[in-house]
Amino acid sequence: MIIGAGFAGMRLAQKLANGPFQVVLIDRYNYHQFQPLFHQVATSGLAPSAIAFPVRKAFHKTPNFHFRMAEVEQILPEKNVIETSIGEIAYEHLVLATGADTNYFGNKSIATHAYPMKPCFCEITFCSAWKPP
Repeated sequence: MIIGAGFAGMRLAQKLANGPFQVVLIDRYNYHQFQPLFHQVATSGLAPSAIAFPVRKAFHKTPNFHFRMAEVEQILPEKNVIETSIGEIAYEHLVLATGADTNYFGNKSIATHAYPMKPCFCEITFCSAWKPP
């Protein structure tokens, strides 16, 4: 069981692909984003579709791979169970690859008024709101 479809989660799932076990990847979004190009999307240099692709498409020929689009609500390690927005999912081994969130370094004003760069819909919001000088 891998929680997170960012760089680390996707890479681990690729490494485990076609192995002798089932791989389940959970993420709240059904796509992976290439984060180093977020700034290009935010400034309309690239379309969001140029840096995002469906997780299932990356593994469509992998029979031991399963993707679940869900939000993890709680991890119960004593039961080897994850409670998600789509129900409970049992696991044998668990990897947390949730990545990082936007860091405002404690500045509440920036956190309130700035547009974060994750996920893609935030860049789209920025592009729509930004008026060049």
